[in-house]
Amino acid sequence: MSDQHTQDPDRQGGWGAVPSVASIRGTHDAPATSVAGAGVPGAPGPTPQRPRRKVRRGQLVGIIAGGTAVVLLLVAGVVGYSVGSSSHSADRPVRAFLDELTAGRVADALDAAGIEREKSDVLLGDTAYEQATDKVTGYRVAATRTDGDTATVRAYLRQGGQDVAATFTLDKTGTDWGVFPIWELQAPDLGSVDVGVRGPSGATVEVAGRSVKTAKDGTVSLRALPGTYDVALDGGKWTTAPGGSTTVSGFGGTTSTPVQMTTTLTTAGQQAAKRAVDDWVDGCIASQDAAPAGCSFYAYGQNPAYTYTNQKWTLETRPTVRVGSWTTNGWLITTTTFGRAKYTADISGAAGTGTASAGPLNVNASGYVTGFSSDGATFRSAVGNGSSDTGS
Repeated sequence: MSDQHTQDPDRQGGWGAVPSVASIRGTHDAPATSVAGAGVPGAPGPTPQRPRRKVRRGQLVGIIAGGTAVVLLLVAGVVGYSVGSSSHSADRPVRAFLDELTAGRVADALDAAGIEREKSDVLLGDTAYEQATDKVTGYRVAATRTDGDTATVRAYLRQGGQDVAATFTLDKTGTDWGVFPIWELQAPDLGSVDVGVRGPSGATVEVAGRSVKTAKDGTVSLRALPGTYDVALDGGKWTTAPGGSTTVSGFGGTTSTPVQMTTTLTTAGQQAAKRAVDDWVDGCIASQDAAPAGCSFYAYGQNPAYTYTNQKWTLETRPTVRVGSWTTNGWLITTTTFGRAKYTADISGAAGTGTASAGPLNVNASGYVTGFSSDGATFRSAVGNGSSDTGS
């Protein structure tokens, strides 16, 4: 007996009727006869397929390029609008101004902010600003608010190691391409360095190395950018005063703490003051009148029956004075010891001739030194015409 079996060709349901594997997979390599019904009389044939039209490579590239161009245009439009909006934002002019200021380019900063510089603005220049300390070294924009054609930008300035708040206003002046607003920074109000000198009007002071003169009331006010400014009196050889400094904090028209200086006389100034007093006394003594004009001594009791000639004053002792501090009238001169002066004259009349005399009289040299020139001090008596003297 054998394990092998011979296939029965007469059995239609046997293994001989099974189609090949390739034919039932439907691969491209399957022969046409493997399709079910093929070769069977009366069975319909396979439905013919309409051949697909192949897209040419050039057309495909064109379609892809066109779609890509549309996408790129959209992206470019979005990016362009974003860049345009950023470059036209209200804080841009503020940043431009503060960038120039932190870099120390004062002229450019003033132009960017629309700040007009006048002749009296001696501190609004590169040279003066270089001398300042505690200047703006940085900034950050905190908020921007737009209300119609007006925008407000709030920022914090880094000044002297502290943050100083500042607010800037901008006006809309037009648009670019009809879309993006054009903002113009309105000139911010500047602070000021205020100086008061207790001394003669027209005193010369130096602020950040720049020389200015005080007004009649002894004050001067100078517009200044944020910073700390040193102030000193330029009194020449006659006067002096302790200097000081003041800080302008941010913008907005803030007023700095005024620097107040009281002048005193130098050694040369005191000597000049005493010489001025001596010159005044000598001028009074040189008078040939019994009552010298503007002097603190005079003789009285002249007899109208006589004619007085050869009238003469003689200074027996000079007054001693002390130079004091500045008052509203000048540096106070006080007589510590009266001087003594004598009056003599020749007289003639119906009764004959003779001499007349008066004194010695007190010489009071109290008064004020009101100022100085290249020639020295100017003295003004406080007891002119003998108002506080007792003539005899």
